[in-house]
Amino acid sequence: MRTTAARTAVVLLFSLLLTSSCTKARPISSWERHCQGCHDGKTVLNGKVVIGKEEMKERYKTLSQFLNACEGSASCMNILKHQEKLLREVGEELGIKDH
Repeated sequence: MRTTAARTAVVLLFSLLLTSSCTKARPISSWERHCQGCHDGKTVLNGKVVIGKEEMKERYKTLSQFLNACEGSASCMNILKHQEKLLREVGEELGIKDH
């Protein structure tokens, strides 16, 4: 009886280890990590709804326009707005081209 329980426990443990090692976590994009929480098209800041991803794609045709808009953004973005490399990466993830 004990050996059957031990064998079952070992089989379950190995199957759990095998299945957990087969699945890889999807990497989180810079957009998801830094921007998506507020720029969801629902968040209100100073009485205005903060624009979402699709509206950003439509509004900013070049990366320089996008970067300039981020530089002049509200104080809640102070932690990000002087990191041009990160903002450039986010713009590229959105599909904004550098023309």
